[in-house]
Amino acid sequence: MIASLVVLGLTVLGVLVCSKDRDPVLGDLDPKEHPLKILYPLSLRIYELTKKLGKQGIFGAEDVLREVYVDEKPEISLKKQGCKCIASALAVLVATAFICFAYAYSKEDLLVQKKYLKREQAGGGVEYFDLSMNTKVTETLNMLIKVSEQKLQGEDLEKLKADAGYYLNKNVLCGNESADCVRGKLNLPGSIPGTGISVKWDDDNSWFVAVDGTLKNGDYTDPVPVTLHAELTYYENVWDYYYDLVIYPPIITEKDAFLKELNERLTDIDVETQTEELYELPESIGDIDIDWEEEEDNTVRNFFIMGLFAAGIILPALKKDLKVKQKERTEQMMKDYPDIISKFIMLITAGMTCRAAWDKICTDYQKNYTRENADKTKKKARRYAYEEMIISNNEMQLGLPEIRVYERFGSRCSVSAYNRFGNMLARNIKRGSAGIIETLESEAKESFAERREAVRKKGEETGTKLLIPMFGMLILVIAIVVVPAFSSFSF
Repeated sequence: MIASLVVLGLTVLGVLVCSKDRDPVLGDLDPKEHPLKILYPLSLRIYELTKKLGKQGIFGAEDVLREVYVDEKPEISLKKQGCKCIASALAVLVATAFICFAYAYSKEDLLVQKKYLKREQAGGGVEYFDLSMNTKVTETLNMLIKVSEQKLQGEDLEKLKADAGYYLNKNVLCGNESADCVRGKLNLPGSIPGTGISVKWDDDNSWFVAVDGTLKNGDYTDPVPVTLHAELTYYENVWDYYYDLVIYPPIITEKDAFLKELNERLTDIDVETQTEELYELPESIGDIDIDWEEEEDNTVRNFFIMGLFAAGIILPALKKDLKVKQKERTEQMMKDYPDIISKFIMLITAGMTCRAAWDKICTDYQKNYTRENADKTKKKARRYAYEEMIISNNEMQLGLPEIRVYERFGSRCSVSAYNRFGNMLARNIKRGSAGIIETLESEAKESFAERREAVRKKGEETGTKLLIPMFGMLILVIAIVVVPAFSSFSF
């Protein structure tokens, strides 16, 4: 505590003394980069001291500062850096000293006047104090001293007895309405909470009440008055406690009586027919007839219902799976679209016609991606865009007009990009090939931009999906750090 006061006092005094210092370096500082500017006058004094000792290099290398602060002289940058480092260190020292001082001031001393230990109040229990001892005949020893709770006497003891009686009067009945009519279990505590009083119940009434408070009134026909007796002990003080009550037989409903008689009858039948092959169930108990039935086995019915339910969800599941595949097809076709346009541009620029370029693209695909050699090449056999192009190529070989083939290709793909591509080629056949290359190049640029955007969205979706496991990992890390910390505390 004294060291904390010294650090706080010297820092405050140094700031006050050095606050009048004026230095050009301290006049133009960025508050964001230098938030501890108030400590810089004192820090500058300490920096000048380190400079005289030739130790200013500990704050940073001049060549590094020259690269970082290109618009300042190295010595100015080094001075600012030194003040920043020293001010940060002072701020940490001041904060530490303040926390230490606050903790020491708020902590209650164990020793009062260096020779007293404060007891817990009555009912607070035993407390242990860890102290060190110095004497002439021994070295410094650590002692664990046991201090019992405060013992009451006089008027305080009488009040404690009254409170104990009040507690027992309130809690012994438990769920029973009154002491004049007790039919359920009683509460016989072994101690009075928060007082240090132990309670020992006499077993004189064990014929009527068990040690745990359970009543033995199953065979009663008339009410029985009972006086409970307990011995309360507080240190060497012992006194008696009495509680009068009337125990009544339990209320037996018609159902309880019937079940009791039935169980007794079933036990008798089991003994009587033990040597026979069949066990005959009773048809009645008294004037109450009994109809015996097997418990219904619902396994078949439940299994059938489950089958109906499974059959009912197949169609929605298949439709959903189809939608997923359709989406995957569209994504795959959009992924292949820039490559197809680029190949088309390259082949047309080389002098091929649209039909020849189309046929060339289909031929190359068939060589590399046919289903027959898919296992050998380890490549995915089906690429939907190329498959649609093969269908269109076959249509042209069968004599279908080229314009019609391109238009059918665009509508069959059901993707806007391919629809534009098909219409573009159809217009080229109608109006001539002038400007087709420029149009295709523009389309290629746009398609590559769309593919980049699609990849970016896919990455964002993937990142969003990863948030849940990352959040789970964060909770796990916090638990690993926090649980041991809390378990080390003693409450």
